[in-house]
Amino acid sequence: MSHLPGLAAEMMLDGHPLELLDGDASNIPERWVTDVLMELHKKVGEKSRLLVLTVLGVQSTGKSTLLNTMFGVQFPVSSGRFTRGAFMLFLKVGEDMQSKLNCDFIVLINTEGLKAPQLAQLEDSYEHDNQLATFVIGLSDVTIINVAMENSTEMKDVLQIAAHAFLRMKEIGKKPVCHFVHQNVAGVSADAKNMTERKHLLDQLNEMTQIAAEMEKQPSIKAFTDVLDYDIAKNNWNIPGLWHRTPPMASVDTDRTIEASDYWKFVLVQYNDRFAQEYKAKPADVPEAWRTITKEQALKGLKDAFNIK
Repeated sequence: MSHLPGLAAEMMLDGHPLELLDGDASNIPERWVTDVLMELHKKVGEKSRLLVLTVLGVQSTGKSTLLNTMFGVQFPVSSGRFTRGAFMLFLKVGEDMQSKLNCDFIVLINTEGLKAPQLAQLEDSYEHDNQLATFVIGLSDVTIINVAMENSTEMKDVLQIAAHAFLRMKEIGKKPVCHFVHQNVAGVSADAKNMTERKHLLDQLNEMTQIAAEMEKQPSIKAFTDVLDYDIAKNNWNIPGLWHRTPPMASVDTDRTIEASDYWKFVLVQYNDRFAQEYKAKPADVPEAWRTITKEQALKGLKDAFNIK
């Protein structure tokens, strides 16, 4: 049995994902994950710089598809609650690019969708979403919020979950980068309309941040920009839909791949200096982050506070 973590680490280096969080039990197998990551730590030389990136959003809004398009990976995709929990994928950066990207490995964290209909009837469904969001945001250098404004009610809840999670990160001195990706946008160059939508998004983020700040008794926090470095022009990106025209006769829209590639290049260039981290800090961070989150009593009252507001 003692050799299993080493085998799992080898599989991760070969491109297989590791389950960080059991989505059905809302539990992280601490000893297993720690042992696997420590074995991985040894195999990559113990001092490898990491860029950790995660995607959050409502269920069935194309989170896995976005990662697949940006990085050429193969996370399973399907409608409904297909991804459960959180999975980590380890990507090695080519030696010729390591100095330019300021990292040796890229770690992708793929999560289940928030506001899943299958969990809506459960008493602790909102707490489940909050714990998941805070957990992965706490581990990540870059968090992508997958925006689906066609369902404004669910999206507003997701924005509140994210705002509260980022506020918790600020309290412990961690300040990750946050981007909002708007998928299935028909006219990515319609600047006037896009700017109006982005301003509306920022208004919602400010409202959600104020609610979270009231719960945390931080009256000095008045806006989302008090929590994160957020630029309405730079921290939003539009990506067209997968299909050009209407299926089944539609072809794949090549603009989607181009936009996803341009977006990823932009992230690397813009925030390159903030990515360098020592991998030796990560194995212990994972279980400790989850233990901290499950003790946060404030998260349990989020939904009630939102309704009161």
